[in-house]
Amino acid sequence: MDALEILREMHVAAKAAFQKIETSPADQRGSLWAKLEPELKLHEQIEERFIYGPVATEVTNPTGPLQGWEMQHEADVRNAEQLISRIEGMQPSQDDWLRTVGQLKSALEMHIQKEETQIWPEIRKQWGATKLQEKAPAVEAAKAAAEGGATTAAAMQSAESAMR
Repeated sequence: MDALEILREMHVAAKAAFQKIETSPADQRGSLWAKLEPELKLHEQIEERFIYGPVATEVTNPTGPLQGWEMQHEADVRNAEQLISRIEGMQPSQDDWLRTVGQLKSALEMHIQKEETQIWPEIRKQWGATKLQEKAPAVEAAKAAAEGGATTAAAMQSAESAMR
């Protein structure tokens, strides 16, 4: 499994977590969100550190879908962070909280759609299977550490160690 396939698994898990939040009773939403929120942040950090940052420096003269992707990704991240901040300032029992979670879910679904159908195929073409296989241990290490209860910072340290 390569790095993008692992990230795709994380997308599937995030979508399922959002669905569970939206269909759960108000008294369960907070704990579900408390689990999902750091996973979203970790996912973004993994993408930036191991995929998008290196792609931005290694792919000279990006064309097609990659042209301008770094700026679009940063804008999408800022939007998600603003929505996360709003969610953090509300109570899970409030209708506005659930509406804002829905806005975040929609924004991330649009982002994921573009990543998976336009950006990642171009990265596959530019980098090739070998490069994506080389990144897989770091992505897997971060994911596994987080699933084991590690903080985002500790999960990223695990990823960095896996790259050595």
